[in-house]
Amino acid sequence: MYEEFDAVLLKDGRFASLDDKDGPSSYTGTVGDGPRDWKIVYLTDADIDRKLTDAEIDEWASRSHEQLKELGYL
Repeated sequence: MYEEFDAVLLKDGRFASLDDKDGPSSYTGTVGDGPRDWKIVYLTDADIDRKLTDAEIDEWASRSHEQLKELGYL
């Protein structure tokens, strides 16, 4: 249902990027807004609510950019 590199909303409210498709409904993904709180997670279709909208992706990218600046990476 979802593909590698999709940005999704998890049922617990977190945003995730699907980094690898491990099987028909199994993924490795990353949650968090930047290096301070990035975490690799293992997900299934049951954990995912839906794909993110373009506006949600932009919001998430903005939070990541701010955290990267705060930590001196940008």
